[in-house]
Amino acid sequence: MNAFTTSPEAAEQFVSRRLSLRHARVLLALEDTGNVSQAADMLHVSQPAVSKALAELEQGLGQTLFLRRGRNMQPTPVGRRLLVLARKLEGDLQRAAGDVAAMVRGASGEVRIGATNAALATLLPQAIAAMKRECPAVTLSVRTHALSELFTELQTGTLDLVVARVVPQDEPLGLARLPLAPQPQVLTMSAHHPMARSRLSWAELGRQRWIWHLPGTRTRTLMDRFWQHMQLPAPTDLIESGDTMLTLSLMREMPLVAVLPQDVALSAAKSGQVVILAHEVDLNLGPMSVWSLPEVQDEPVDRFRQLLLATARQLPPAA
Repeated sequence: MNAFTTSPEAAEQFVSRRLSLRHARVLLALEDTGNVSQAADMLHVSQPAVSKALAELEQGLGQTLFLRRGRNMQPTPVGRRLLVLARKLEGDLQRAAGDVAAMVRGASGEVRIGATNAALATLLPQAIAAMKRECPAVTLSVRTHALSELFTELQTGTLDLVVARVVPQDEPLGLARLPLAPQPQVLTMSAHHPMARSRLSWAELGRQRWIWHLPGTRTRTLMDRFWQHMQLPAPTDLIESGDTMLTLSLMREMPLVAVLPQDVALSAAKSGQVVILAHEVDLNLGPMSVWSLPEVQDEPVDRFRQLLLATARQLPPAA
């Protein structure tokens, strides 16, 4: 039960007129640390300052925002909703700060892009090159980490776009998606592998040394299902990695088998690093797409989205 009494109208006015960036950062620090002391350390302020900001919020809204669970504090439903707003405010501020900094150094805008490995070989570099030819004063910033983190950063405003493949059941809600191009997976083998020119069955391939995706990832799950569908034991001589650059480096160093995105495989085959095998690998991954917040109106971001689509249309057709 709440110890506060505030009307819905007063709570609405508090959020629209009195909620400050200081309040937002206190909320985020409490979520990240779980207690007042560590939140104060994170914000480089005193504990009473954090407690005062939280009290102002709870009194202004007439709601308890965090409940104590042992040594930790857990947000209530109202607290969780305010945390969404706080993350959005912080993301908008970071975006504005980046834009101002870019303008001060002579740039005319910034596009912050999140991307997974499958976009890095051809699509993203070519689109970035096209953007810089057309808009040399626009800064393009690329981040590459876990897809779930990229979508979180997009939803909170830290990123402008995410370029990735996502299986249909994992598509995030509340984002605008523009499909770019099919991006099938293909089976590859190190060019110096002693069996690189042999006609191998899947059973024989399973006895080779592989680079496998990391446990817990969607692609790893799909690969496991792929082998189960063939009713064959999955390879056991494995190196696990989700990094395409490391995969290609390892394939130069030792005889390996790996499943790669088609454009990555084509580029590596052209340089003599790998050979592409004829075996079909259908993991039912979605097409390469670009996601954005539906309400964002930003000219450099919109132009880069258009260049991604134009670049995708010029890529080699899916095998």
